Amino acid sequence: MSEILHIDATPQKRLFLSIIADYDVNTAICELLDNAIDHWIDGGKEGTLRIDARINIDRQTIVISDNAGGVKREDLQLLVAPGASRERIQEGLIGNFGVGGKRAGIALGELVEIKTRHKKGKTFELELSDKWLSQSDWNVDVYECESIGVGTTTVRISKMRQGFDEKAVASLRKHIAETYGNFISDNCKIEFNGELVEPVRFDQWAFPPSYPPSQHLGEIGPFGVDESKVKVIITGGLTYDRDPSDRNYGVYFYCNDRLVLAHEKSHHVGFMQKIAGVPHPDASLCRVIVELRGMPTQMPWNSSKSGVNWSHPVYLEIREEIFALATRYSTISRRLKGDREGEVYAYKRGDLEPKTLNPGSTGKEIVSLPVPRGRQKNYPDRIIEQNEDLFKKKPWVRGLIEAVGIAELIFRRKVSTKNRVALIVIDSTLEISLKEYLVHQKAKYYSDSQIADLFKSRDKVLKEIESLTKISKRDLDLARHYANLRNKLIHERATVNIPDDDIVTYKAVTDRIIHRLFGASLE
Repeated sequence: MSEILHIDATPQKRLFLSIIADYDVNTAICELLDNAIDHWIDGGKEGTLRIDARINIDRQTIVISDNAGGVKREDLQLLVAPGASRERIQEGLIGNFGVGGKRAGIALGELVEIKTRHKKGKTFELELSDKWLSQSDWNVDVYECESIGVGTTTVRISKMRQGFDEKAVASLRKHIAETYGNFISDNCKIEFNGELVEPVRFDQWAFPPSYPPSQHLGEIGPFGVDESKVKVIITGGLTYDRDPSDRNYGVYFYCNDRLVLAHEKSHHVGFMQKIAGVPHPDASLCRVIVELRGMPTQMPWNSSKSGVNWSHPVYLEIREEIFALATRYSTISRRLKGDREGEVYAYKRGDLEPKTLNPGSTGKEIVSLPVPRGRQKNYPDRIIEQNEDLFKKKPWVRGLIEAVGIAELIFRRKVSTKNRVALIVIDSTLEISLKEYLVHQKAKYYSDSQIADLFKSRDKVLKEIESLTKISKRDLDLARHYANLRNKLIHERATVNIPDDDIVTYKAVTDRIIHRLFGASLE
């Protein structure tokens, strides 16, 4: 065999553009935060890590600064070269692909300016821009500049490819609080637009005596040559942290303490017929948290750390155990939906049941654990029965409770227009409940003409209710939103589509308001 030529395999600059398509503001910003956290971990977590994120809506700029130690002169290549990463990979790091921080900045803006100062050394500055991308040369000019803080790195991104507004910034703050909920502490602080981010975790377990959370611990692997094992903790149970508007139930994945995927309710984690069942509010107390710890090369995340690689051997090894826990606790959630307050929410303290992980098992041992037996009365009959004593004191509430039950029956029907009809019924029920409250409350008298005048405007009614009660502003704002949606449905020429989530949320809001106004039980 004779050699005939050499082929230049140097990648083209368009490589950057091809690998940023799956990035949004949330995932890109988190890549930059990941870099800071990894640098801190790699340095032995010396001192308190402080990350400062500044998102300026008016100027459309992003600035991320950290005090993780800065980058050495000889390591500056790591900031720009795709695939370049630290030589020493250790357990607990959350970056290993060598492309995240580079493509994240370019994914966000046309100009990325980086300054870094390693400890008390000199400060270096470099930039990545669309001009640089358009050139075939891969060289990046580095300049010595005015000193910044000791051990500091700052990334400034401007000329945004996609703009952001207040809603996007609020979503980003929430995403950061959840993604780094296991990191944020006295030793790791993240500041967002001048305010410290409070951690958000999802381990708000309820401890019903017969159905406590179950925690499965063990190790799996190794899955490669000279690779260490992966430590696994899978916890399943019922949660009292139920938020119908957020659909915050399902399976959550943490890799090396970083949240990778939340509220997962797909067939990949067992939410399908004959296993955990299709996603439904009845199963909304079920939560399974999967925690994996090991070498970053062993983690089953995708390259942007925004999802799980469902064909990864680590996930396949624990899949059946996840299925089994999701099946068990979604079943219990459905069986206890009639008295969640008494059967679940009343038990907020207890101990997790430790069990040995059964990797690769069928999960039958878990599924066979007891779940509540017996078929409950249907929802309309049940809430009527629960409120019989209330009807004796406030007979005008009976019609409201019956209407709530009717709305649920309509929502469960498999007909194409069910959500339109359900929305109208829920909205009418809420309006009548507000009227009944104003008529029967004793703090202030309303004449028939005053009632008629008030109810010419839903907004006026809600403001009056707000002045008399302690109903949350959030629920009142949602009530306004869905009243406007109902008006669009009734009065505008084009018929709006009403998704299931809107019906679930509006009914939950209406239930809470009726409960607050009259003390009714609607679970």
